[in-house]
Amino acid sequence: MLTFIKKSSQIIINEKVLIMKGERKVSGTFIAFDGLPGSGKGTQIKKAFGYIFDKSKKYDNILVTDEPTNGPYGLKVRELFKKQKNVNDLKEEIFQTFIDDRAWHIENVILPALEKDFVVLCDRYKYSSIAYQTVQGTNFEKVFAAHKDFLAPDLALIFDVSPEEGFKRIHSADDEKRVQSDNFRELDFIKSIRTYFLDLPNKLPNENIKIIDANKSIGDVFSQIKVQLDTSLH
Repeated sequence: MLTFIKKSSQIIINEKVLIMKGERKVSGTFIAFDGLPGSGKGTQIKKAFGYIFDKSKKYDNILVTDEPTNGPYGLKVRELFKKQKNVNDLKEEIFQTFIDDRAWHIENVILPALEKDFVVLCDRYKYSSIAYQTVQGTNFEKVFAAHKDFLAPDLALIFDVSPEEGFKRIHSADDEKRVQSDNFRELDFIKSIRTYFLDLPNKLPNENIKIIDANKSIGDVFSQIKVQLDTSLH
């Protein structure tokens, strides 16, 4: 899903026409929100959206986007998820389709928005693939190599929560729909992907990756995020 805000004289971009040619000059800010299921990153993206929008007229144009996308490859990812009977099913096809979707996303959505000086907030990015697809059974070096040339965000926020707390949140009675949405939300799987998420700053030392303690209250978690936003917004 894409969300656009227009308060200035800039034109709101339509997803279907987000293609530019020639030399690219990126002036916007790209921020990725990623991490464990049940970590509350969706709530924090909404709070970040409001905080950035109110911060300055300079940030009147904000794009919220997510992965998998609603583009051709993202829709294929969702169909593959529906066909899975366990997390190891279709692992290579899912891996490659995520790569294709991410390349499409960068080329057709993220970069064109950044070129128009948007702040881009992305719900999940390459960090999820590094963790999820590796635990799913695709070779780590293969996954890592496939992402090394993808656009690095100005800031990547990795939301960390204890696996037990994340499991509890996503299996709460009022979250039944999300529990049924895929096969990646069992406790052992969450414990495994957490290892890879926490190691990302070491694996990608040249990227601005910050681990957020998402075990705390919504307000305390956002206090951590505000510090990072204030130092990363252009």
